[in-house]
Amino acid sequence: MPHITIDYTANLEAEITESQLVNTLHQAAIATGIFPLWGIRTLAQPHADYRVAGGEARNGFIKVVVRIAPGRDVAVRKRVTQALFDAAVAQLAPIYARRPLGFQLELTEFDAELCLQKIHLDSPKDSTTP
Repeated sequence: MPHITIDYTANLEAEITESQLVNTLHQAAIATGIFPLWGIRTLAQPHADYRVAGGEARNGFIKVVVRIAPGRDVAVRKRVTQALFDAAVAQLAPIYARRPLGFQLELTEFDAELCLQKIHLDSPKDSTTP
């Protein structure tokens, strides 16, 4: 882990794709050196039914939720949150310059007792990471 989910208003779809936000956040997670490579997943989806602030058509919003396994101390979680936030805001700067935009990033932990998973790796090298 982490599992990074990017939800955004559909009026930003072309700009999100062009900005390479998925790749930026994925690479930022790798660069922290905290997570096994095989566990990092980054997904994005637009939402066609939305309202932002007063409902003006130009208003856009991006919400990123980062879910990680439990057990890391607050300092590590803060470092990850800040690294991903900084990477995203830098990548989104051109969009901020053109239109009203809100951005939120939140890091949460999975509940260890209520999270079940089954993983199959194609390559043994995928399971060895720092």
